Order: sequence, then C-alpha cells, then structure tokens
Amino acid sequence: MLLQHLEDQLHQSSNSTFFTDSKLTKPRRWACKLSETLIGDYFIIPLTTVALLKSESHKMNNNSIDYTHRCANLDFCIFSIRTRTGERLATLGLSCKDGYWHMGWCSGRSNIEVLEESVEYIDDEGILQTEHYPTELYYVAHEVVRLMNADICN
Repeated sequence: MLLQHLEDQLHQSSNSTFFTDSKLTKPRRWACKLSETLIGDYFIIPLTTVALLKSESHKMNNNSIDYTHRCANLDFCIFSIRTRTGERLATLGLSCKDGYWHMGWCSGRSNIEVLEESVEYIDDEGILQTEHYPTELYYVAHEVVRLMNADICN
C-alpha cells in the first residue's frame, strides 16, 4: 500500500515537471493556436514538444530549448520557418501578454538578422548612406502574429 502511494506520488511529480537534475524526464506536447501552415512560400511549424525545440535549437544554433517551460506554460510559442522543401530559414518566438501574442524575436542560424536587410551606398555628396528594408520573413512573422491573435484560431 505504501509502495503504491509512493509510486503514485512519483508519477504525479514526473508528469508536472520537464527536468529533474537538468535532465529531460518525459516528452510532453503542449497546445498551440496555430497548426502547421503555409504562408506564401514559407512553411510555418509550431514547436510543441521538447524534442522539437531541442532539434530546432541544435540545427539553428540558437537557444530555443531555453524556452521549454514558458512554451509549456503557454505564455511563449516558438515556430520554425522553413522553405516548402523543409530547409530551415528562421526561428520565431512569440510572447503572450494580456491575452495577446507579440513578436519576441525572429532570427536565422546562429541568431543572424533575417527581418531586415541593409543597403549602403555613397550619395551625390560623397556621404555614406544606409537604408534598411524589411525582408519577406518580416511580413511572414507578422502574419503569424496576426493569425495567433485572430478569433478564427480560438
């Protein structure tokens, strides 16, 4: 009887935690309002398990895995942005504040900038000028935010 009680307590505690002594205990899937979807030429994949976050973190050389607890608590959501053929282009992180999703960050491999590109040129007066333009991924990331906040996703 006591043994059964201890096993039940152990089972309950292992279901409610993701890490014990910094090691993964049990894979778990959490919810995301937006399922896998295409936006233009980009495939958007919500990362809803520890394994998916770990894979993204490794392949993109970023810290996605550090958001596991926030994702499981549903106050942060991470997406992999890929080409239609599956090539990873960027990782998008959204945070939820006051019931609305906001862009936290979006970066490429090794956290490189992917939302804007810069063009430098020398103007007629010989002065170096820099102009910044949004990339396609900028608009894709904002569309993901819009979809996460849309009523149709509830």
